[in-house]
Amino acid sequence: MKGKQLRALRNELISDLDLPTSATTELVCVRICEVMAQRLQLDIRLRFDDLGHTGMSGLWAQTNDGVHVIIVTTTRSWLHRLLILLHEIAHMLCGHTPMQMQADESNKILFPDVSPEMLRILAGRTSLSPREEREADRVAGFLTRGLLDWARQRQQGNDPFEPSADDAVGRLSLQFGYSPQRSPR
Repeated sequence: MKGKQLRALRNELISDLDLPTSATTELVCVRICEVMAQRLQLDIRLRFDDLGHTGMSGLWAQTNDGVHVIIVTTTRSWLHRLLILLHEIAHMLCGHTPMQMQADESNKILFPDVSPEMLRILAGRTSLSPREEREADRVAGFLTRGLLDWARQRQQGNDPFEPSADDAVGRLSLQFGYSPQRSPR
């Protein structure tokens, strides 16, 4: 996507989120999935789960009956969870292909108690290329900056996405603009 397309997309998504000024990062995560489900006319389910020692922080998959599942780790701050979610959403926006799950895998994902071992198996089956991962990082970074700008304008200095004092990842993400490459504003 070009800068102009990304700006338009970012502005549309933020408008569609229709967030109150008191929105928490958790509410932003939920609303992003609701808005994307409406925009893409997909059944999108968001889960926060402890991904254990899988080396993964998030994943996007599609079940054999067409449900899109996004799983985001619970072992990070809400700001970091938002960044992970935006990366997975960016894959959708870029038209990348989700990992496909079989019926037994779908049941384990959509229903309780996903084991880290099962997630490790699923993660090994992703077909996304390094180029697609970089593209998703760029789009997610652009969306993140838009949301942060929105929050700063609406909150007038009381930023709901501001990382806590112990959230080094969040502080670094904000400091460096999250995206591996700066996109035009």
